[in-house]
Amino acid sequence: MSESPRRGAQIVDGTGGPLVGAGRLRTVLPFAVTATISMIVAIPATSWDRPHLALVGSILSVATMIGSMVFPWHRVPRHAQLMPPLLFLAATLLMASATSYGIGSPFVTMAVLPLMWLAIYENRTAVLSAATLTGVTLWLTAPDSNVEKPINATISTVVFVVCAAGMGVTLHGLVAGARRLALTLHDQQHALEQAALMMNSLPERVNRYRVSDHVITYCNAAWATQYNVELSQAIGRRLDDFLSEDELEGMHTQLALLSAENATLVDPIAREANNSPGQWLEWADQYLTDGGEVDVLSVGRDVTARHRAEVLQAESEARYRDLADKSADVVWRVLVEPSPHFDYMSPSIDNILGYPPLYFLEDFTRILDVLDDAGKTAIARALNGEQIIDRFDFRFRHANGSTVVGETRTTLIRGGVQGVSRDVTELRQLQDKMAALALRDPLTGLANRRLLDELLDVALTRTRRSGQALAVAFFDLDGFKEVNDNYGHDAGDVVLCETARRLLANVRGADAVARVGGDEFAIAYELTETGSNHIIQRIDRALSAPINIAPDTVVSCPASIGVADTRTVGYNGAALIAAADKAMYEVKRNRKSVRES
Repeated sequence: MSESPRRGAQIVDGTGGPLVGAGRLRTVLPFAVTATISMIVAIPATSWDRPHLALVGSILSVATMIGSMVFPWHRVPRHAQLMPPLLFLAATLLMASATSYGIGSPFVTMAVLPLMWLAIYENRTAVLSAATLTGVTLWLTAPDSNVEKPINATISTVVFVVCAAGMGVTLHGLVAGARRLALTLHDQQHALEQAALMMNSLPERVNRYRVSDHVITYCNAAWATQYNVELSQAIGRRLDDFLSEDELEGMHTQLALLSAENATLVDPIAREANNSPGQWLEWADQYLTDGGEVDVLSVGRDVTARHRAEVLQAESEARYRDLADKSADVVWRVLVEPSPHFDYMSPSIDNILGYPPLYFLEDFTRILDVLDDAGKTAIARALNGEQIIDRFDFRFRHANGSTVVGETRTTLIRGGVQGVSRDVTELRQLQDKMAALALRDPLTGLANRRLLDELLDVALTRTRRSGQALAVAFFDLDGFKEVNDNYGHDAGDVVLCETARRLLANVRGADAVARVGGDEFAIAYELTETGSNHIIQRIDRALSAPINIAPDTVVSCPASIGVADTRTVGYNGAALIAAADKAMYEVKRNRKSVRES
């Protein structure tokens, strides 16, 4: 809950209000004087013989109570807070004592006054206690009346206590409720302000508009910046004024699909933002109803990077598709009745599978003999009338026993299914090779930095679970630049390939070996009980051995090695690599200093 707006030292109850409203003597003096005047005027008014004076005393008493309600007692220091309650207690006792001389109603009013005070600034327990105490005091200080009519006096006292307590509790509840409501409204206002600040700090473009007229009822700062408009100027205008034709088309498409049953939709098509060529946004819409009015809350996310990647991927696939389209396709058609059979098979089937068309036209089951299980399942689903995916790969067995990958598209037709298949065996092999190249160093065949990160994450997950320690070692070849400069890059490639071979020969099969750049290599391996020294020493000896770069030419490229492990760095891949890299350069720097000295 937010901090109360009140300031200064005070005693507060559960509602945030002060327990006792009071002040310094000079601040309560008008209040005390009023109470005293009320008391002086009322004392001579015996019973109802002087009703005017009694009325004046009652009015002054009520005025005093009202004054105590509106005075800002919570601003008064704590040490003066008990003054008014003590004055009221004294006034009540005096008024009650006067009843022994036959004085009546005005003093009951004065007796209720402290109860009203407690009702406002105390709690229910205090009200009930004070009401009981006041009633008993009145009863005890009127002995003549009590002796003459003890039952009446007792009943009057009980009635007074009940009525006064009820009035006090009710008033206390009203005041406490008002305070709670004020605090709740304050907290809600604060929450709304915080929500507005949070919405304006979001990078997503957020706006809300009415479905009936497309008028914007809310937008955040990111949306206003995107469409080059001030926040105050955007509210109340139509959304159509800011959108491009492509965005408008997307908006109308979404509106046609949105409903109470289909309340959240993401536009599957990224739209180019108006006034921002080359920037693409993805919009998610939420259907809202508020008092009968239908609104849409739209959230736009910048997907420019993803869109560019998709375009590049689509262009790449289009190039591959163009190459595949130049090959001969197999067109075929299968009818279900009276039993599944090929109605047509193009001659190019002979070039792809090594069987003439008639071989399959005579017996439909022969195609099942050369299909893999996934292909058989897809054919069975298609013949049952199920819509299968638009494009998929069938794996066929060629007449010579080899495997052929046939990319196949199918279309349901009346009474059967037809399709087009093309040989994409080489294309799929090329794609697999490209995928491998994306994770492998093309020269040495080792993992590249990207694959090392993935392998390291897997190894860290495994070792963290088992409690085993993991180490990362970085290697930098000393003298490699001189080999390149003196003997050429072909000689340098020989050194790199031989280094990779020696690394692989001196690690375990589960260890990861990578070339992370130029002449830098890295390994990730689990530590044994003897630690990492024996592994590093073995690799150091292997890399220090001479390398034949030509029949009569030998070079030496020992490595500077830096090691870091999870026992000192923790189970964090990036931290391990950084620590090992730093340690390697420290070793290299020390070696250089020794050589120079």
